[in-house]
Amino acid sequence: MEPNEETRRYHITVKAQKWGNSIGIRIPFKLAEKYGIEKGTELEIRETNNGIYLKPKGKPTLDDLLAQCEGENPYNEFFNKSVGKEEL
Repeated sequence: MEPNEETRRYHITVKAQKWGNSIGIRIPFKLAEKYGIEKGTELEIRETNNGIYLKPKGKPTLDDLLAQCEGENPYNEFFNKSVGKEEL
């Protein structure tokens, strides 16, 4: 689905270039600034039926992080017994 004049906000043509073993594009500063993309920002890339979808990856929520955990915590706490004057 091509964007129509009502949904199109910014249109520019960029040239894909080889960077190491990958292909990269440059994001114009105006768009990078608008979407908070700066050096080190992680971007999410998805393949869709209409092409490639590129979006800055937001900071994970606690639920996102906990969803990555599997089963019980295999690590025992290392401070489970008194070693000094903690019991005062």
